[in-house]
Amino acid sequence: MLNLPAEVNDMAKRESGRILGIVVLLLLLAAVGAGAWYFLVYTKSPQYALNQFFAAAKANDTERVEQYLDKSGAIVGMLAMAAAMNPSLASADPVRAIYPGYGGASWGQTQQVSIESVTVEGDRAKAKVKMEVAVSGKVETITPTYVLVKGEEGWKVHVQDTMFGSFNQFIAAPARRAMVRQLRAVANSPMGAMAKAQLQGIRAEIEKYPEFAQVLKQAGLL
Repeated sequence: MLNLPAEVNDMAKRESGRILGIVVLLLLLAAVGAGAWYFLVYTKSPQYALNQFFAAAKANDTERVEQYLDKSGAIVGMLAMAAAMNPSLASADPVRAIYPGYGGASWGQTQQVSIESVTVEGDRAKAKVKMEVAVSGKVETITPTYVLVKGEEGWKVHVQDTMFGSFNQFIAAPARRAMVRQLRAVANSPMGAMAKAQLQGIRAEIEKYPEFAQVLKQAGLL
């Protein structure tokens, strides 16, 4: 066996200790960098806000859900007014539709959800999402686009653009046909004229969402 001088052994130990120190320092810097990125970048991103909304909706945490929603828009406002006047319309809340299972299973039950991609343009972001939703005992896959807007309180899900921009994703064909029948009954009822007048008042906004506008036209309300 080769016996190295004590000075060589000491030098090797010092070199080993120096390398270990550098490795530990690099790991600490990486951890600090990751923590800084998480708190300074990721928590300020639309993807973080959307994930927070999904988690809150899954837990049926109404207070947290509301923190991540932007309910601006004439269509959402009209639906909220109708629900306030007629509690039986509460299940038509578009927030329930954009996360099936939140507040009840009338729109189905979300089994899995994943964010496929996020694109940001200024204060608006679009997130392509894949959702597996159980409806009437069958699991269906939908691919809606969630729209988020950035304000003073950070990123929030824009309910109207999300719901009606991906209307045919959230509302399956059988449900749309049933909706047309129900709305046609309203159009032909004594309240039909008033409903048509209200919708005509926001027609320009409705026309921004062709899939939703088509349902109203088929029902004779637009």
